[in-house]
Amino acid sequence: MTGPMTYRAAGRPLCAAVLAALLFAALTVPARSSAAHGAHPDPGRIAPVVFVHGQQGSAQQWQSQAKRFSSNGYPDSLLHAYEYDTTVPTDTHAIEGLETFIDAVLARTGAAQVDVVAHSRGTRVMHAYLADPARAAEVRRYVNLDGRSADAPPGGVPTLALWGSLQPNGSIGGAVNIHQPDKGHTETATSAEGFAHIHRFLRGREPLTTRVLPQPPGLVRIEGKVVSFPQNTGLAGRLEVWRVDPATGARQGHRPRHAVRVGADGSFGPLPVHGLLRYELAFVREGERTSHFYTEPFERSDRFLRLLVSPPGGVADFVDACPGHTSLTVSRQREWWSGSAAGTDDSLRIDGTEVLSPGVAPPLRQILGVFVFDRGCDGVTELGAALPPFDRVPFLTAADLYLPAAPEADGTLTVAQTLRGTGETRTLAVPNWPSDRHTVSVQFKDYPDTVFGRGSGGR
Repeated sequence: MTGPMTYRAAGRPLCAAVLAALLFAALTVPARSSAAHGAHPDPGRIAPVVFVHGQQGSAQQWQSQAKRFSSNGYPDSLLHAYEYDTTVPTDTHAIEGLETFIDAVLARTGAAQVDVVAHSRGTRVMHAYLADPARAAEVRRYVNLDGRSADAPPGGVPTLALWGSLQPNGSIGGAVNIHQPDKGHTETATSAEGFAHIHRFLRGREPLTTRVLPQPPGLVRIEGKVVSFPQNTGLAGRLEVWRVDPATGARQGHRPRHAVRVGADGSFGPLPVHGLLRYELAFVREGERTSHFYTEPFERSDRFLRLLVSPPGGVADFVDACPGHTSLTVSRQREWWSGSAAGTDDSLRIDGTEVLSPGVAPPLRQILGVFVFDRGCDGVTELGAALPPFDRVPFLTAADLYLPAAPEADGTLTVAQTLRGTGETRTLAVPNWPSDRHTVSVQFKDYPDTVFGRGSGGR
């Protein structure tokens, strides 16, 4: 919900966390029709939602919005993310795959039409897709996020168009056009404000909340895929889920909480986790470096979790690896900005050193992922400018920072972000794995926190 963080009920203050708990309880009261994580209106009156990502995207881009839909009573069975290979320059494969995907969603749900939410290159795919009247007839409403302009709603489908900082002058004739020039390109698709517009357009009313409402911690489940970046093809191997010490990132216990085989499609889960604890997800393959993923607590079940692994010939080939230093990839689905005209910047500090600067993460580059490693393995830090070739790769950047590693990874690195516009700082601790045998990814949420039983804020 928007507005003040303090509410009143029966003459007493009601904090945001209590409000979230009450809203969650209201949505989870047993009813004639109920979802796994909350009661919902008659599914026959809610169209399934199909999310279509943009360049170098995946279902990961839709994690927060899917959880907001879920927080507002949408059952998981009505939320679907379509993924395709954006390294292919043409869209024919994406359009054909989307047709098959939507047909499958309609068959599974019994619905006559779907709502589609597309972002960036995904809007180009959708405009071509909806040019076919038979395809357009299966789409009830369409949301176009900071992408393609047009003289009329594509396919004649009722359209909402949100425009951010990359397309500040975008327009679709006859559509509902809303301009948000203060939002990053991806932030247009992932923000709470964007969700409010989308929900209002799809449902004809305000959402109950724009927050990701935390569930009771024991009910949280995670489900997703291990995929190559950015092809979105599945990877087979073993996934281990470890509980970790929040202060050090070190594994707790002698065995992982879960250890599962991942098949060729990369799928895993659903796996139970505790919503207040922190975890490491380790992907292990014979003859390959172990990929370690560190996340913030999963306050709500997540079906769109993606563990992105760079394949041979991918961006990771440009990251220098040696036994003496740790390399990190820090990401979130909201742009990292430094040197913005408004003066509201993000901060990303690793072991106390600020990594972001106008040379590393200028707003115009719309940075989502920051690679941090010791360039040349020379033990020297040289910050200030993005490292090549990352300075030319869309949405990615890299900085030269020496982070000493230990053979047994018994040291700790702290990764702290401060979100622009909120001042909220959140910190994740990770072990100092040697980069010749390990990759380390740190995944931050793109929204301010709400923890079950506590107010919002940092941890």
